Amino acid sequence: MNLLEYQGKRILAARGINVPRGQVARTAEEAENAAAELGVPVVVKAQVRSGKRGKAGGVLPADTPARAREAAERILGMEIGGHRVEAVLVEEKLSIARELYAGITVSPRDRAAVLMFTCQGGMDVEEVAARSPQAIVSLPVDGVRPVWRHQILELVKRAGLEGEALGQVTGTLGQLVRTFLELDATTAEINPLVVTADGRVVAADAKLVIDDAALFRHPELGKEAAPVGDPLEAMARQARLAYVRLPGGNVGVIAGGAGLALATMDTVFALGGRPANFLDVGGGVSQEGMATALRVVARTPGVEGIVINVFGGINNCEIMARGIAQVLDEDGISVPLVVKMRGHSQEEGWAILARRGVEVVKYGTTGEAVARLLELMNKNGERT
Repeated sequence: MNLLEYQGKRILAARGINVPRGQVARTAEEAENAAAELGVPVVVKAQVRSGKRGKAGGVLPADTPARAREAAERILGMEIGGHRVEAVLVEEKLSIARELYAGITVSPRDRAAVLMFTCQGGMDVEEVAARSPQAIVSLPVDGVRPVWRHQILELVKRAGLEGEALGQVTGTLGQLVRTFLELDATTAEINPLVVTADGRVVAADAKLVIDDAALFRHPELGKEAAPVGDPLEAMARQARLAYVRLPGGNVGVIAGGAGLALATMDTVFALGGRPANFLDVGGGVSQEGMATALRVVARTPGVEGIVINVFGGINNCEIMARGIAQVLDEDGISVPLVVKMRGHSQEEGWAILARRGVEVVKYGTTGEAVARLLELMNKNGERT
């Protein structure tokens, strides 16, 4: 679960990390009132689960409440990274003296969580890593051995930070580690972590991603756990489907298992398409669950074709085919659809799909299924 900025900041603030004063607004009038209450100048920020908001025009300054209203009018309803902006965060504008970066994420190379820090904040850490990899210092966070304050202090010094901010930054990183571990997060990031002109250390932005499989352990998240602003994500979550929208894609991908989904996405890329989403139906999927998966992907903006790549091991091909058929019968699908399906009850599943005219790859490879879908998409495009 990828929390919105204001949700992440609320959690960080509860753990003692400084965040700017701010209010969430869902209308231009609410934004104007928030600016008047907070005091100007303020910054009006789109609340969507996507980066690059500033470059997309989703972050605007305002020096009067009326301009905050105008900024909200421009931002609300925008599409940023494939997400419609339903809310903005009106926040006090900070007087920034220095921008830092702090983040914890799971490193595939190290097979462990890693705390990263650099004095070069305000840009993607990938850009810093490409340009100045020596500027990023790191420390393993495994949840078993404690991360001591003196270790974090040493880390921050190695990055080159000196002066009065040292103590505050060290304390902030300690609280970030605590947040990451206590909430079963997969990512906890503050970028930029700001040193203000008056010497405060403040989280100017926040990104928290919580492991979906661990949400049952965190009822305290309450409404933060509720999907906001993306009805497709809400629909998928309610059906217990793992779904992530990928802006700019044109191929909808449904797969049985995360590994198979990733392999299918790689194949789509390799053959010239772009995945529009990641959707894993998981194990034990019901007919209704499969139907919901197809509806979510079919309604994903930009989808021009759908490939379903499932294996009848822990799922049943006949049940999955009935779910697909249900959508075809009740809704219809306007884009090409190719299904690669084999395993338990495959003959029954194939027969159900054949009666609906669905193209099924019975014995071929994932590459053959994707190639056939792209061929159908090209023909469909030529006709239109």
